[in-house]
Amino acid sequence: MHPSPTALTEPIPAPETAEDAVMSLMLAVGRRMRQRQPGDEIDYSAFPILKLLSHQGPMRLSTLASVLGLDASTVSRHARQLEDRGLLERTDDPDDGRASRITVSEQGNACLTHAFATRREMLGHALDGWTGDERETLRLMLHRLHLTLMTQADQQDHKTTGQEASA
Repeated sequence: MHPSPTALTEPIPAPETAEDAVMSLMLAVGRRMRQRQPGDEIDYSAFPILKLLSHQGPMRLSTLASVLGLDASTVSRHARQLEDRGLLERTDDPDDGRASRITVSEQGNACLTHAFATRREMLGHALDGWTGDERETLRLMLHRLHLTLMTQADQQDHKTTGQEASA
């Protein structure tokens, strides 16, 4: 059973800038996404690993850690826990017989699908009063922001790599 949300005594002020609005939204969405939902079998911290592997297919742990921008030991620990629960499977790396790759199991895909469906439903309820045009505008603007943020991150990574190489 989830506790009832506590009502706020003061209205939340409108953000002064688009940047403030995005940061406030990210905090609120992040908090709601991390909350356990009915039927959840996996912790929210496992979502990035499972989601990436479900889209990209089998990967070495070192590649997975690099793509996620996390320490290899952290990813290894999470992957081991997910593997122990039957959510990930380990296979031999066809390029290097000494190495292995991990992939999402059928059970892992089912857990991920359910977890995303419950969160998508929660967000859908938050958008119930929005028109189709408003929802489409939001989708396009959020996608544009996402692409911009990813491009900036990639450009920053290249700048940092280039600076290290020239040092």
